[in-house]
Amino acid sequence: MRRRILVLFLIAGIALAGCKRGPQVDTQQVAAKYVSAPLPFEDPTSSLWQQATEHPAKLMVQDIAEPKLLEPGVTLVNVRALHNGDWVVFRLEWEDATQDLIPRPGKGSDAAAIQFPLAQAADVPSPAMGERGKGVRIWYWKSLWQDDDERRAAGKGDRIATLYPNAAPDHYPFQANPSAREEMEKRYAPARAAGNPILARSNAGPVQVLMAEGFGNTTPTPAQTARGHGVWKDGKWMTTIARPLRPGAELGDLEVGKRGYVAFAIWDGDKQHTGSRKMRSGWIPFKLVEK
Repeated sequence: MRRRILVLFLIAGIALAGCKRGPQVDTQQVAAKYVSAPLPFEDPTSSLWQQATEHPAKLMVQDIAEPKLLEPGVTLVNVRALHNGDWVVFRLEWEDATQDLIPRPGKGSDAAAIQFPLAQAADVPSPAMGERGKGVRIWYWKSLWQDDDERRAAGKGDRIATLYPNAAPDHYPFQANPSAREEMEKRYAPARAAGNPILARSNAGPVQVLMAEGFGNTTPTPAQTARGHGVWKDGKWMTTIARPLRPGAELGDLEVGKRGYVAFAIWDGDKQHTGSRKMRSGWIPFKLVEK
């Protein structure tokens, strides 16, 4: 009998040891925990994330302004956050069966964004890009920009060379007149010539800071203080997006210990999500936890 009980205890112990302990979940708010260790700005797989509680943020289609999204994409993004008193880093984790980097016919680029009211107060603007006189600030990570930077650093050529590795152009018009190259590039790349911020990035990283007061007026902010990095593996994105806590009036300050609000958006390139065609959340309570 004693031997039988011992065997049962051993089996129970093995079963418990095999169980993977999940994160603490907070369904009411996104709570950014204070940590004294260096923040994992560009490391979504850091062990530090195990110290953060997780908020499951439900997403809905953007069906307010044209072009609307009519079919749901990603419906849930799991959010964790850490801060050190100067910066806050969010980690967004969502299911995505395909890694979509460079846009092509019928495909967009995977992306994610975090949005804050410019003024953290109870009277929040519309979560759908804010409203006139009550603006929002957005930290927007795009996998295409990260891929551009990584290819450039690795000497792997431009987007065309990546999409068509076997292509071999035998002549470009500007080769006959190198001094005319700049004007030709404007003619054949009108979006770049017009200053489209998707192409003419105002900073060197994969995260761009935007401001908006409703749909149709989103534009990059003069100050571009942001960091982040995304990792796609086994049908899942994990992406960090970081912002400073006190960047000033242009980007809006966050105060430790005071409740504010945050919202999230996800674009699935495989489903042609781009621009306003996205999955988004409403405002979610957000707090920077004190030491």
